[in-house]
Amino acid sequence: MKADTVDLRRIFGKDVRYTVPLFQRPYVWNRDENWTALWEDIRRVIERTERAGDSGDTVAPHFLGAVVFDKTPYLSSNLETRQVIDGQQRLTTLQLFLYAARLSAAGMDHERSVRLLGKFLENDEDLFDIGQHPDHRYKVWPTNADRDQFRAVMSGQGGAGVLAQAVSYFREEIDTWVAEAAEPADRLDALVQTMREQLRLVIIDLEEHDDAQVVFETLNSRGTPLEHADLVKNLLFRDAEHAGADVDRLYKTYWSPFDQAEWRVEQTTGRITRSRLDVFLTYWLTMRTRREFTSSALFKEFEHWLRSDAPATEDVFAELAQYAEIYDQIDQHPLDGVEGRFLYRMKVLQTSTPMPLLLFLYGLGDAVLPPERRQRAIRAIDSYIVRRAVLNLSNRDYNHVFRDLVAAASQQPERADVLIIDALRAMQGQHREWPTDAAFQAALEQDPIYARLYRHRVRILLEGLEDELRTGHTEQLTVPVGEHFGAKLTIEHVMPQSWEENWPVLEDDATEGADRHELVHTLGNLTLVTARLNPALGNMGWEDKKRWLGEHSLLRLTHGTLLNAPPTVAAEGWAVSWDEHRIRERGAYLASLALTIWPSAGQLVEADANVSVIPAERAEESAHFPSSVPRKGLGVRGF
Repeated sequence: MKADTVDLRRIFGKDVRYTVPLFQRPYVWNRDENWTALWEDIRRVIERTERAGDSGDTVAPHFLGAVVFDKTPYLSSNLETRQVIDGQQRLTTLQLFLYAARLSAAGMDHERSVRLLGKFLENDEDLFDIGQHPDHRYKVWPTNADRDQFRAVMSGQGGAGVLAQAVSYFREEIDTWVAEAAEPADRLDALVQTMREQLRLVIIDLEEHDDAQVVFETLNSRGTPLEHADLVKNLLFRDAEHAGADVDRLYKTYWSPFDQAEWRVEQTTGRITRSRLDVFLTYWLTMRTRREFTSSALFKEFEHWLRSDAPATEDVFAELAQYAEIYDQIDQHPLDGVEGRFLYRMKVLQTSTPMPLLLFLYGLGDAVLPPERRQRAIRAIDSYIVRRAVLNLSNRDYNHVFRDLVAAASQQPERADVLIIDALRAMQGQHREWPTDAAFQAALEQDPIYARLYRHRVRILLEGLEDELRTGHTEQLTVPVGEHFGAKLTIEHVMPQSWEENWPVLEDDATEGADRHELVHTLGNLTLVTARLNPALGNMGWEDKKRWLGEHSLLRLTHGTLLNAPPTVAAEGWAVSWDEHRIRERGAYLASLALTIWPSAGQLVEADANVSVIPAERAEESAHFPSSVPRKGLGVRGF
C-alpha cells in the first residue's frame, strides 16, 4: 500500500471516476451521527480562515479521515478510474455537500462559485461518450443499491431518500450560515476556498499484491461499523469474482433485495440489537450447520461453513434469496390459524429460538411436507413452549433444543412432524422436558399464575382459550391480539385482588376466604377485558360486575364460562354468586380445554394415521423449497 495526504483538489479537481464496488453496503450515514459533525467541522475551518484573513495567521488544514482506492482499467472512456475499497460513505457525503453548496451558490447568482464547485462534481464530457455512458459525468459512482437515487439527486430531480435528505440538510445549513454574514458573497467565497484548499484526506492506494476485499474486511468506516451481513456479502462476491462469475448478474438476481431498507431495520433478539439481515443470516446458518454460535461470531462461522462445505457460490446466493422469501412469509403471516397464532405467541413471549426450525419446515414446501403435517409439527412446538411457560420452566437451553430438532427432522423430511414429536417427547431434565398432562393441568387449576408468571404469558393463555371457544358462528373467529400488538385486551380478576371490600366471606363459614389470596390469581378467576373496561370494573361486587361484563364484553371466555356455566357444570344457579367453588369449577374446565389446545405427544401421535406421507424419493427431489419458490440452491443433500 502507498499512503499520501491530499486536499480535495487532488481528489475531485481532476477528471476521475471513483466507483464503489457492489460488495459494499449502501449509504448509511445520517444527520445525527454524521452530517451534522461534518458540517460543524467544515464551518469551523471556514470561520478560522475568515479570522486568519483579518489577522494574517496561518490556518492548519483539517483532516477528514482516510479512503482506500484500488486502480481499475480504463473502460469505455479516457477517465482515470479508481475503485473505492473503504471510505465510500465519506466520499459520497462530500459530493452531496458540494452539490448542496453549488445549489446555494446558484441561488445567490454567484456564477464563479457555481463553476468552481461544478469542477469538483462533474467530469469533462469530451473524455467519454455521454450518449452511451451518461453516468460517467459523476466523479463518485455509488454501489448498486444507491445508484438510481444518486443519479436523481445529482441531476436535480430530488426525491425522498436519504441522499436527497442529506442535500436538503446541507443546503439549508449553508443558506442560513451564509445569510448571517455581513457580506454573504465573501462568506461563500470562503466556503469554496476552504473546500478546495483546507480539507485533507489520507489516500491509501493498493498495490498489485494487495487483495481489495481482504482489505475491506479489516476496515470499518468512521461513522458506522461494518455489520456481519456486509462481510458475508463481501466474501460471497469476492469468491464469485475469483471464480469468473458475472457479479452484476448475481447481485441483480439474488442480492439486491438485501440492500433495501427493510433488511437494515434494527431488531432486538435477547439483549442484542442488530440488523434484520444479520438476524436472518443467523437463523439460516444455524439451520444449515446445526451449530451454536454467538451473534458476534456470525461472519467467522459463515466463512468456516463456506470453506468446509465448499458449495458453488451461486447456489449459496440462490438459497439465501429463497430462504429470505420464506423468512418474509413467516414474518408477515396472518395472526390466525394454527400457524399464525403460534407465530404471534412467539413474538409475545419474545422467543426466536424456534426460527431455524421454522425455516427448515417451511423450506420443505408442500410437496414434501403437506400443510397438515407442518401444522402438526408446529402444534407440538407450540405445546412444548406454552406448557413450559405456564410451569415457569427455564428457556435457557432452547437454542440446543431447536438445533437438535432440525437435526432430527432432517433425517426424514417427509416425516418431520413425527420426528419432531418423538424428539420432544424423549427430552429429559428440567431444562428440556415436555411437561406432562398431569403437570400442566395441575398448574392451570391450582397455581396462582397471575402472581407467578409474566403478564404476557397469562394473556396468551387466555387468548388461546378464547380462540378455542369461538366457532364458525362467532362474529370474529380470532380474538384480537393482546397489548403487545395494540389491541389492549388486559387481564381481569373476576373476584378482585382486593376482595375484602365488596366480597365478604359468609359469617357462618369460617373456612371460606382462607385461601382467597392465592385463589384469585388462578386461571379460573381470570378473563380478558379491554383496557378501558378494566379500571371501571375495579373492586365491584359480583352483581355489578356481572352486569357490566354482560353489557360490554363480547368474549366467549366471559359469556360461555363465567356469566354462564361451563359445559361441564350444571347451569342452574351458576350466576347467582362468584365464589371459591365456581372459581375451581371454571378452572377445571379451562384446564381441560387447554389440554386440547396444547396437546401432549400422545394426543398428537394419535392423529398420525390421518396425515398423508409422500414417497421418500419425492421428498428428496423437492425438499427445502416452498411451492412458490423455484428449486435452486443447495437442496436437501446439504443437510
